[in-house]
Amino acid sequence: MEARLWGIRNAMRLKVSNARAEALNNQIRAMRVKARGYRNKARFVQGVLFHYGRLDMAH
Repeated sequence: MEARLWGIRNAMRLKVSNARAEALNNQIRAMRVKARGYRNKARFVQGVLFHYGRLDMAH
């Protein structure tokens, strides 16, 4: 615990967390489970960008 005390105090002082990153990871995981797999990795990345990355479809 003493080795991590600096980081713990710094996080409490700055009031930062990784909650947004964890929420996005959970949404992506749920999308992958709901879709029951993708044919290839490029389609999965495209789906993530479309749903969560604000992909501009105007082009």
